Amino acid sequence: MRRVTKKLLIFLLGVLFTFFYCEYLIYYVVVYQCAWPLVNTTNDNLKALIIADTHLLSPRKGHWLDKWRREFQMQQAFTAIITAHNPDVVFVLGDLFDEGEWSNERQFEAYAARFFNLFSVPSNTSMYVVAGNHDIGFHNFIRRNSAERFVKLLHAPAVQFLTLKGNNFVLINSMAMEGDNCELCTEARSYIDDIPKKLNTSNVESNVSQPILMQHFPLYRVSDAACTEPDAPPLPERNKPFRSRIDALSKESTLYLVSKIKPRAVFGGHTHHGCLIHHSYEDLKSNFFEYSVPSFSWRNRSDPKYMLVTIAPFVYAVNKCGLPQEPTIILTAIVLIFILIYFLMRRKSIGRGY
Repeated sequence: MRRVTKKLLIFLLGVLFTFFYCEYLIYYVVVYQCAWPLVNTTNDNLKALIIADTHLLSPRKGHWLDKWRREFQMQQAFTAIITAHNPDVVFVLGDLFDEGEWSNERQFEAYAARFFNLFSVPSNTSMYVVAGNHDIGFHNFIRRNSAERFVKLLHAPAVQFLTLKGNNFVLINSMAMEGDNCELCTEARSYIDDIPKKLNTSNVESNVSQPILMQHFPLYRVSDAACTEPDAPPLPERNKPFRSRIDALSKESTLYLVSKIKPRAVFGGHTHHGCLIHHSYEDLKSNFFEYSVPSFSWRNRSDPKYMLVTIAPFVYAVNKCGLPQEPTIILTAIVLIFILIYFLMRRKSIGRGY
């Protein structure tokens, strides 16, 4: 009887360890395998963490268990990332919420509070977000005051210009790039028109650091056919034509942003997949890479990703980092339980070895 009791105690401790490893420790094990990329400079580099498409569920849609599970995973992963990497700044590239555009005022306030609770950063780390279509709606479906409340509660105006450790950033609400005369678009274009005066980027030989553009939509492209990374969209989805202003910015808006900002790099989300595109605009004297950041949510992909970007005024480097895959977590739990049961079956007595 005593031997059975001790075996039961060992079994319970083993189950508790399995739960602790698969629900907490595994995130640290995986996150610590990625590191900040190095750049060849003596500057005080800026360390930027970039995530996208967290898609927090609302009470209106989705099962409560799925909601709890995905938010728990993202919170544990984000906490591990902040602890392991200690970034200077965090950029969240839109679609923070899954149903932000359908939420009433009370629900949206709870949404925003939940986001800041799940993605809490220490006092020495700044966080900036941009709006996604799920946060306020696509341009032609933006409901009354939905853009304004996002600005108020998430501290994210249509266009933000930031300078962090000598590095310039332009953060844009992609829905403000429709190109019509709506109030949101007019305000955004007015601000963007002034950026060349602030930077003097009309001269690419200038000693002023060219900005890095952050937004939710990708720049104009026909499809994701040019995306060949392991986390790119699967075929045949990769060859599906993009809808202008829905899947990516329009060609006109893209040329407008490139001509005004002349970015040295562009980061976006929206597609939930990874992509690296080289843009070359000889007539605008602009060449840069565009990075699509995969979704941070296990609802959108089984292998969420985040990016670590080391940035100096005239150079930057990017590391794309993975998080534990859902099948890996499940398989790890099964293997640990199997090892535990095997150990107990082979154990002849509690005081002996095998």
